[in-house]
Amino acid sequence: MRRKFVFGAMLLVALMGLLLMPGEAQAASATVEFTTGTPEITTGNEFTVVCRVTSSEVFSDVEMKVLYDASIMEFVSGGNKVSGDDGILQISSTGNGDEVKKRTYSLRFKALKAGVGAVEMGKRMTVKNLEGDSFSVSANRVTLTVSDPESSEGTTDPAAATPAPASTGTPSLSTNNKLKSLRFDCLSMKPKFDANVLEYTVKVDCDTNLLYFNYVAAHNKAAVRIKNNEELLLGENDVRIVVTAESGDKRVYKLKVIKESESETRVREQQEKGKSDITFSVYEKEGSIFIQNQYQFQVVDVKDDSILPSGYVKTSVDLEGKSVTAYTMENDLDNNYLLMYLKGTDTEPVLYQYDRMERTVQRYTGTMTQKVNKGGNVAQEKEFMPKTGAWLYVVLVSMAVVILILLIVILNMVLRRKLGRGKRELDDMDF
Repeated sequence: MRRKFVFGAMLLVALMGLLLMPGEAQAASATVEFTTGTPEITTGNEFTVVCRVTSSEVFSDVEMKVLYDASIMEFVSGGNKVSGDDGILQISSTGNGDEVKKRTYSLRFKALKAGVGAVEMGKRMTVKNLEGDSFSVSANRVTLTVSDPESSEGTTDPAAATPAPASTGTPSLSTNNKLKSLRFDCLSMKPKFDANVLEYTVKVDCDTNLLYFNYVAAHNKAAVRIKNNEELLLGENDVRIVVTAESGDKRVYKLKVIKESESETRVREQQEKGKSDITFSVYEKEGSIFIQNQYQFQVVDVKDDSILPSGYVKTSVDLEGKSVTAYTMENDLDNNYLLMYLKGTDTEPVLYQYDRMERTVQRYTGTMTQKVNKGGNVAQEKEFMPKTGAWLYVVLVSMAVVILILLIVILNMVLRRKLGRGKRELDDMDF
């Protein structure tokens, strides 16, 4: 019986070890490749760019944006999975019931004018299998050169005289320096594009270092030049689009490009997903520092030190590149928790607790005061709230407790049986 008991206990312990063993599945990867058989094209002709999505693992759905230079080429067709124009195409191949290792899309374009253009993948790309697992994606870009057809076919007699053209006076040059269309791969653009409106506000996420956009000039001989569209910085960026007409007249479209911070992007994405555990972002406005989560707070200084718990001193913390006034424990300056004095939109300022690790703020309830006074480390007594998957550990701990109790009961039964057997043997002995 003892052997069976030991074997059963070892089996349970082995199962617990397998359950507790951390595992991390590595995401499958996919590659997007753009190719063309005619990298040099003549204006007026059509050409094809092939978009091929491949992976060593099977996948079902593909959804992506494709960017192209609308001033150089015009989208003609791409099948029922492809839509869009003005420089941005959307490939939506979703709801597929089969899984493959390759999907191919044929994009047909027409060359509009001489120049160098590119076709490449936009920022938003999704490749999934039937289980809903997302693949990591890498991509290339294809560059195409469009040239004008030969203006003359040559002559068989190079000495032949060319008749002098009749005098028609100086030809008039176009003064059209407007854009016909302007689109961005961005979060938002205000106002809607109008050729006569010269100022726009464009918002991009924290991962955008270069503003992707497509335009079409109103006149085919107008030149378009972009300024300051490299290495976008956090906050506001001044990007200019200069359109120069054939006559030399210039028109400048001014773009205020606002790049989100990492926390702002995270907050927005969580709000879009409907999550409640929203973190915060920090920004400066009219000389004041503001913290934004589901509410907006202004950071203010404590005027009356009696508001602060005993043992706290004034300090500052760097958040998103901004110096924010905060208050920390004098005997533990590196503690995970800080206090901030925050004023709501329509409320008086009160103390809030900032968690360095979780990067969250919550109303300060005063539960740390006694620990501060005693010199304790509050970070060691942080309440643990189970997150996703933590329920498994709670179940395993409960199982371990139950197993321990069973072990004690079984051992107790074995010992009692041995003692009973020994007593009977003594009673049967004849002295």
